[in-house]
Amino acid sequence: MILKKNILKTAIIGFGHIGKIHFENISQNESLKLVALVDTNDIVVEDNSVSIFSTISECHTNFPDIDLYIIASPNGLHYDQAKEILDLSKNVLVEKPITLYKDQTEKLINLAKKNNVRLFTSLQLRFSDLINHVKNLIEKNFLGEIFLIRVECFWNRNNAYYENSLWRGTKSLDGGVLFTQFSHFIDVLHYLLGKLELITNLATNFTHKKVIEFNDSGIIEFKSDKTLGNMFYTISTFEKNFDSSITLIAEKGTIKIGGQYMDQLVFHNVADFPAENIALNKESLHTLMYTEIVQSLKNSKPSRIDAENAINTIDFIEKAIKLEKNV
Repeated sequence: MILKKNILKTAIIGFGHIGKIHFENISQNESLKLVALVDTNDIVVEDNSVSIFSTISECHTNFPDIDLYIIASPNGLHYDQAKEILDLSKNVLVEKPITLYKDQTEKLINLAKKNNVRLFTSLQLRFSDLINHVKNLIEKNFLGEIFLIRVECFWNRNNAYYENSLWRGTKSLDGGVLFTQFSHFIDVLHYLLGKLELITNLATNFTHKKVIEFNDSGIIEFKSDKTLGNMFYTISTFEKNFDSSITLIAEKGTIKIGGQYMDQLVFHNVADFPAENIALNKESLHTLMYTEIVQSLKNSKPSRIDAENAINTIDFIEKAIKLEKNV
């Protein structure tokens, strides 16, 4: 389906923290117009031109010409809501994680193809200039063989974060920290290396035993071809988020990217590629994501955030949860 409209009409499902981020980014894109919000809670927005509904069907009845729905609801609702929208033959962007199960993701992809509409998911780190720099080095063999890769995600989510929301911390609607907090960083690994082979996942609950239905910390080991890797993750870092980093040890270079959202170049020593040649993002990653969505819909172009690109990450996390060894 190619959309030739100058301005695409959108609606957001779920108007919590993430929904408000999408609201802001849509309002800044001249090719998008938000016409509706869908939420079961009472919500208020200053823009009187935006209609508010409690169900998707009610929204569709009043705005049958919406071009793109954005799902920003609790994780466990994504599959049923995306299916309902795809059954209406409408394009949809689903917040990460697209679903909590690989087979659900595959069913949605097949339904989108059947109804000739697009299914995207928010994998905005794929638009990071730093991440794409590393991907370019790998693909053009500047690094040679990748020996080791390590991801560290040291975040804080205090008890109030969970106690203030009925869905957070539940297995059915939240799904766990690998889905809710850290799936972007697991996606980065797949973006750089391709499909990963999971080896182990040692997990425990340090500080949220009476608050959440899953572990809050762990160490994952994996491999990709000859590359060995691990991932340290926690939401028990003292008081506040500390860092999210990725380190590559390779035949012809060593690189570390850090910062809360992997947005800082910490170390770069690569043969034949000085660090000063690296470009850095001037626009937000969500801005770049929406620009690509518009171009994809108007020109029927493939996208880095097509749902097919999320399958390996969903599969990896689902297996990691099943393979958890409590320590």
